[in-house]
Amino acid sequence: MVRGLFRAVMILLVIACGPVAAADIGRVLLATGEAVAVRDQQIVKLVYGSAVRNGDVLRTGSASTLQVRFIDESMLALRENSEMRINEFRFSGKEDGSERGFFSLLKGGLRQVTGLVGRTNHKNYQMNSIVGTIGIRGTDFATTLCQKDCRNPDGTLARDGQYTRVIGASHGTNRVTYSNQAPEREFGIGDSFFAADFSTEPQRLLVPPPFVGVPVSGTAKPPAGTGIERAAAGGAQQDPRGRTHPGPAAVLPRTLTGTRSPTDGFLDPVTSVTSTAAVITPAAPKSLSLGLIQAFDYLPTASGLAIGFYVSSSMLTLSGSGSSEELTAFNIPAGTRTTSRSPNSFPVAEMGTLIGPVADTGFESSVNANWGRWNDGTFSDVFGPFTVGPGGMHYMKGDLAPPDVVAAKTGTFNFSQLGGTTPTNNLGETPVSAFSYPDLTVNFTSRSATLTSLNWTFPSNSWNFPGGSANVVIKPQGAGIEASLSGTCTNGACSTSTPATLGVSGAFYGTKGDHVGLAFGATANTGTASNPTAMGVKLYTCAPSAC
Repeated sequence: MVRGLFRAVMILLVIACGPVAAADIGRVLLATGEAVAVRDQQIVKLVYGSAVRNGDVLRTGSASTLQVRFIDESMLALRENSEMRINEFRFSGKEDGSERGFFSLLKGGLRQVTGLVGRTNHKNYQMNSIVGTIGIRGTDFATTLCQKDCRNPDGTLARDGQYTRVIGASHGTNRVTYSNQAPEREFGIGDSFFAADFSTEPQRLLVPPPFVGVPVSGTAKPPAGTGIERAAAGGAQQDPRGRTHPGPAAVLPRTLTGTRSPTDGFLDPVTSVTSTAAVITPAAPKSLSLGLIQAFDYLPTASGLAIGFYVSSSMLTLSGSGSSEELTAFNIPAGTRTTSRSPNSFPVAEMGTLIGPVADTGFESSVNANWGRWNDGTFSDVFGPFTVGPGGMHYMKGDLAPPDVVAAKTGTFNFSQLGGTTPTNNLGETPVSAFSYPDLTVNFTSRSATLTSLNWTFPSNSWNFPGGSANVVIKPQGAGIEASLSGTCTNGACSTSTPATLGVSGAFYGTKGDHVGLAFGATANTGTASNPTAMGVKLYTCAPSAC
């Protein structure tokens, strides 16, 4: 049994939850503030006793907490402003190798007391994130994913990355492993560590930052008269099923002491860096020679997604060659994005497989660019597997421009439109009349860009974005463009006029950096789990002016 205040209180909370249905994998023990599950593209409010199921994305808002007990005796607590997906959870009541506990921390932080899943078969438990994977040997750990939303005690912004603390003891050997593209490391009780990104080896911390860990607190209470309320005063408690349990011993949580490094706040002085705000950018593998952009209806979050990656040819499965070349599959590691994931800014690993032919194809030989649309296929990422929506997955692949070539450019240039896909919406419709992609002007001196208006009219809805500014982002792997623009969606599920967001993500192509491919993903912000979306990709060039 885990020692510590968290475990003691969690055990108390379990008593009044009642039996767990066969289709359920756990129950909510405590829900305060805004606590929901995204389930089958619907928002389900979570309260005391609510069922938790496979595929749920558990989410908390500001000043909110959520605590869950799973059927293998494991416990989970989410801190405020956090999201975690249950990718796969399976437990038949015995450790026979079929048990699974695969989770993904998408945002914020959590604390987990591990149970029977993973106790014997260690590989059957994983807590994934955009930075790395935590494996367990049975323990109580807390982890927080910082994405420009964590603060040091002095108020400064903490470095982005994942911070983890190994707290107590549960089933097993009381250790955790951490793995990403760097060599795997193992940590024990009392250890804290930090990993900056998917390519960086975790660094041991002298003391954990205060934003790692979830306090067991909140104002929500179970129904009056339950064993939990009676146990709050100490002594024995009786749960609703008539079983009597001894009152928990008062055990103080483990505390760690140490001297903070004056440079980074929480890094061991041996491995500390010079600034809290330091950005670690891994060296670019020389094999990342291609830029892949995608635009599609991202079903797990009901958003029109525009995303770009720097990839190698080994990450893509291509059929044919030249003008007949088509993308049929991809397997892309995290940390290779061109800019940010827009409108949902988090880098992830991504896999996909085409089912059926590629539609709406095109080719530009000068930069070896191919584009098309998958009408049918499967995806898998941090949210788990899902299928391509009716709008398809629009893509473009081309030879990357050397980042130093783009960085050396100065002046302002107008880019003309070349080929691209015909836009689609989440219903699979194409425009009923002439449609326009934005015109593009790039100021290389200020590393900024301007996009003119985008207007798409489908049978069921219309999208209008007046245009706006964009950023030119240069990384060691390559150069790209990103933007997030505001507009409206009208008619159909958009009603009279619904605010909408247009995410733009792209990559510069060609040895001269005179082409750029842009992915466009539009989302109507209806406040539901089934937002209308629209998407497409377009190729631009400043040649023959040789910008």
